[in-house]
Amino acid sequence: MLSNKYQLSIVTLTKNHVFFNFFVNGSLANTDGYICMSINDFDRLYKDLFRSSKGQCTKNFSSNPPVQFFT
Repeated sequence: MLSNKYQLSIVTLTKNHVFFNFFVNGSLANTDGYICMSINDFDRLYKDLFRSSKGQCTKNFSSNPPVQFFT
């Protein structure tokens, strides 16, 4: 049985929120734009995905972040 591989690619990290892209098996899952979550919710999502996928979840910082897309 194949398990899914997840990647959380952080685009911007603010004081209270994380903007990120979510990849499943190498394909972008959020095609309408970045996902925004509180830092605590993001950490909980990562831990849950890591546990359920038996370690097949990574998080990293985007190598090509936008130039301040919000005000």
